[in-house]
Amino acid sequence: MSAQKIMIVEDDPEIRDVIRLYLEKNDYDVVWAGNGTDAVLLAEAEQPDLAILDVLLPGKDGFEICRELRAVSSVPILFLSCKKEESDKIHALNLGGDDYITKPFSPNELIARVRAHLRRPFMTGGETAESASAKLAFGSIRIDRASRVVKVNGQDVQLSRKEFDLLHYLASRPEQTFTHEHLFREIWGQECFNDTRTIIVHVSNLRKKIEPDPSNPRYIINVHGVGYKFAHPGGTYH
Repeated sequence: MSAQKIMIVEDDPEIRDVIRLYLEKNDYDVVWAGNGTDAVLLAEAEQPDLAILDVLLPGKDGFEICRELRAVSSVPILFLSCKKEESDKIHALNLGGDDYITKPFSPNELIARVRAHLRRPFMTGGETAESASAKLAFGSIRIDRASRVVKVNGQDVQLSRKEFDLLHYLASRPEQTFTHEHLFREIWGQECFNDTRTIIVHVSNLRKKIEPDPSNPRYIINVHGVGYKFAHPGGTYH
């Protein structure tokens, strides 16, 4: 099996080299760019399995790179930034980023998060290989686990990898309520849970993409004080 490929976009050569060395030590192939303009071209040429983006870059910034990648790809995107404001994290996640780590950072934590985002699609909670590839249908929504395609009213909907995983996890367990901590552990593969913002933003993004009225959701329902569930208005599972 060929090694998974990671794209680093970081203009600080010292930080970039530390990340590269740790990734290569953990058997990943690494490609890199030092500015935003080269990053988009590199992604098109190399088709990485995951992208690590700094926010403040020469040329296009990390937010713009994320926006362009999300238009054509569901590749996991991990932001690594010195910008610590919550608004920056929310903006990154709203653009389709999967994770956001602030500098200074632990290289071992970074590797752990890379592994979590690259792990094979989950099969938990009693799923079998057959059910994991099932097709789900709820009203105008169609979810195909095998192809990882979501359609709403017959039109393909572009989701990030984590958005798809979160949607499928909830939809394949209708009417079950899950806490933020549980979803973070199952979808992000991380035991450490220190804020709810990542879950909230991903749910908000999903509602905008699949709900007829995101402000009055029909499918992804907030269970006050607990977490979320997927309502089951006449769905099918086959």
